Amino acid sequence: MITWQEFQQELFKYLNLADIDLDLIKKAFNFAYQAHLGQKRKSGEDYFNHCARTALNLAFLKSDAQIISAGLLHDVLEDTPTKEEDLKKNFGEEITQLVKNVSKLGHYRYLTQDQEQAMNLVNLILAISQDLRVAIIKLADRLDNMRTLEFLPPEKIKKIALETRDIFVPLAAKLGIYVWATELDELSFKFLEPEKYEWVKSIFLPRIEKGQKYLAEILKTTEENLIKNEIKIHQLNYRIKTFSSIYKKLVKKNFDPELIFDLFGIRVIVDKVEECYLSLGIIHSLFYPLESEFDDYISKPKPNGYRSLHTVVLTPYEFFVEFQIRTLEMHNFNEFGTASYFSYSQSKTTKTYQKNLSIFTSPEDKKFLEEIKKIKETAQISSNLIKSLKLEFLQEKIYVLTPKGKIIELVKGATPIDFAYKIHTDIGNHAAGARVNGKIVPLDYELNNGDVVEIIVNKNKTPSVDWLNFVKTKEAKKRIKAFLRKKIQISKPLEFLVLIKTKNEPLLFQGILNFLKEKNIEIIDSRNTNKEGLQIIKIKVKLADKKEAETLAFNLKNKFKEILEVTVDVV
Repeated sequence: MITWQEFQQELFKYLNLADIDLDLIKKAFNFAYQAHLGQKRKSGEDYFNHCARTALNLAFLKSDAQIISAGLLHDVLEDTPTKEEDLKKNFGEEITQLVKNVSKLGHYRYLTQDQEQAMNLVNLILAISQDLRVAIIKLADRLDNMRTLEFLPPEKIKKIALETRDIFVPLAAKLGIYVWATELDELSFKFLEPEKYEWVKSIFLPRIEKGQKYLAEILKTTEENLIKNEIKIHQLNYRIKTFSSIYKKLVKKNFDPELIFDLFGIRVIVDKVEECYLSLGIIHSLFYPLESEFDDYISKPKPNGYRSLHTVVLTPYEFFVEFQIRTLEMHNFNEFGTASYFSYSQSKTTKTYQKNLSIFTSPEDKKFLEEIKKIKETAQISSNLIKSLKLEFLQEKIYVLTPKGKIIELVKGATPIDFAYKIHTDIGNHAAGARVNGKIVPLDYELNNGDVVEIIVNKNKTPSVDWLNFVKTKEAKKRIKAFLRKKIQISKPLEFLVLIKTKNEPLLFQGILNFLKEKNIEIIDSRNTNKEGLQIIKIKVKLADKKEAETLAFNLKNKFKEILEVTVDVV
């Protein structure tokens, strides 16, 4: 079992604590140590080690002594004989309330899967609306649990990983704790999609190992030139893209590994904004920049407040590296987001903190939270609610404009159809086309921040069942289903076109057809042609939805190594 000396040594890696704060943390350490004495985890280790690691996760975010203490104590009410009165007597009302609220999040753990996830999510949202620190402690707890998940039975592993992916990853991102969101997402991918995880690993691990041999030299060259130009460097380090992030990008790039330019990322943390742009110029003088892969999020921040310069360059070692350049202030917000708000004691004097409200919650989100409170108190929560909550509350927002300049808030990934239904049901029901920034775009076009969106209305046009596969908002799905319910069956399979490009392989066409038949996929039509030295295979199939189409594309690429490019799109 971890000792106080070992814990304190780790603690000091992240924080310089006043004596009064260290005394509080030590008191919580000893209390939790005694409370969990003799308890073991599935791995055989002492249970208290989990509590200590949870607290150290919070220290990593530079949390204050109250939060770290609550992290140490987060399971004492749930998993030990400790009474609430004892906790309050030793640590006061504030820490006790934090521990109580964290414990509440696990009350529905053993319900059926849909209800369990719905209830947990509702409790998480309620906790966020009352005190953000509760959600941060719960995330620290979940992070340690995911890091040690392999010791649980397979069915438990899948259950926890699914919940983590669907709820805790978006929650961490919503709070702006991207360093945790990234790791939780990677761990979820590893446990939920082991075949895909290993496939990505088999392709990119050799590239990573090769690139790592030269990254130190690239860092050294960059540092020497920045110092030479009198730029104050706070941090200069590299990160490697996670396998889950690589896979998501591969889906967008038709599974072409050569289109992944940001496998390696170097972060340059400087003192001032002007030094960001000066550093950019220096880096471009050292390495060849890829102009199409440059983004300025300093002059145009993301809606969640993220600020940084991003540029991709070709190194002398024949691989690409993405440089991310930002100030220390930007970096702290980008990495730790809302959690960094609680790192400073003076924040407790602000009105927002005293009201226990999220500093990032919009009026719409607050209204949504009130609706969920009412639902929780009066009715059973359905899987439809969990789905809409995941899509609308936890996802990042974007902001687009009507032609008259009215700002419309939508979830990230929203389309012109989502926009149309946000304006009015009739506009959505008769949307025939869309213009974005003056140009005609398809109705499944993904909108971006600042887009000016105009819907082309035709009274003879009505919703298509295909719209359900790309709209993102609960409102749009509800309106489309309401219209279609009178005319067609929602569950009718959709037609997809499988487009494959490969070098001339005479036996490949039949091999792919046999593979589809083995998978019980209905083939409507198939064609095999040659064009400009390439073999073009087109196969029309019936699939349930876009998720199944994505999986089919992956399976084909994984099964047939000869395939250069594969797409599966709705006909």
